[in-house]
Amino acid sequence: MEEERLVNKSTDNESVFTVMDLVVIFLRNKKKIFITTAIVCIISIILYFFVFDLVYASTASIKSTSTSGGLLSGLDVNIPDISSLDELGVAGGKSGKELAAYEEILVSRRCLEPLIIKFGLQERDEFKFMEDGIKQFRENKLKISVERLAGVLYVTVEDKDPRLAKEMVEYLLEQLNKINIEMNVQNAKNNREFIENRYLQANQELRNAEDTLKAFQLIYGIAPDLQIKASAQSVFSLEAELKAEEVKLDVLKKILSQDQPEVKTQEAKVNSLRSKVVEIQNSTDLTEFLRLGNSPQIAMQFLRLQRNVEIQMKIVSFMLPLYEKAKIDEKRETPTIIILDNPYVAERKTKPKRLTMVLVLTFVGFVGAFVFFVAKNRFVIFRQQLNSSAK
Repeated sequence: MEEERLVNKSTDNESVFTVMDLVVIFLRNKKKIFITTAIVCIISIILYFFVFDLVYASTASIKSTSTSGGLLSGLDVNIPDISSLDELGVAGGKSGKELAAYEEILVSRRCLEPLIIKFGLQERDEFKFMEDGIKQFRENKLKISVERLAGVLYVTVEDKDPRLAKEMVEYLLEQLNKINIEMNVQNAKNNREFIENRYLQANQELRNAEDTLKAFQLIYGIAPDLQIKASAQSVFSLEAELKAEEVKLDVLKKILSQDQPEVKTQEAKVNSLRSKVVEIQNSTDLTEFLRLGNSPQIAMQFLRLQRNVEIQMKIVSFMLPLYEKAKIDEKRETPTIIILDNPYVAERKTKPKRLTMVLVLTFVGFVGAFVFFVAKNRFVIFRQQLNSSAK
């Protein structure tokens, strides 16, 4: 009768649905609603307390070492201090890059496949394919979080066996250190091969530059620049002496006649000095020490060859420390990660949150049951309206 009353009321008021109608529906079906809610509550209790496995988590934390394996890491170069970027863990910081590399190693198949085989997870969890086991471990068991400001990475493994979760975290750290060492050694080897080739090339270029300078010095003297300087000073001295003798000749010509022996002797002396100056200035004879012929070209070529030798020496001096460091890094197999907190055997479960889930499912059961009866009532009203319209 109550349902018919609601149907007739709704029909008369053009399907107006009020809060009072909801209350009436609840009161009329409260027994069924409470029974449904109790059933859902009991089922959720059975599931979460007796069926579902408890999950425990074990966590370890790793500190970034903030060391770079690049070619210039061992050099004292004048680069502005940008450590603030590193501390913030931005993309360009060494700490951020290192933690990102650690994270990629931990989720890689190279790291996870040996773990699944070692602990028999594929057989225990009944995975037919290794890919499924790796995917399930990445998505459901392995949790990685990064605190970039502090430069710390947290590795967590969740499992129903707390001791096994701890052992898996320990194995992951071992794999991380092993793979990171192998990658660093490979990177150092690549650096060493590159630097070695460049160092040998620089040595060969230095020898070539030294041989070219030596051949030039065999032709033009061991120090052409000093020789040219000495020749120039000799010319300056001869020109000064020539000027003095020319003045003396002019004085003699004013005092004595042209045919006097003193005048002729002085003229011969002046001509001799003048010819000597011209000879030195124009001489290109390599057997003569005093010569200035082609001196600018000779001096410039000598300076260029000397500069080339100095440049090659600086390159060799620059490459040698890099080469030695690369050889050391290639042989280095020391631990590369810093563990702040070792994993532990969890004493408390991580999930499921049994009481919370039971309350949530009980509430959902209550709301679902109430909505069902409201929908049922509306369906009856809608069908009654169709029948009324048909008549």
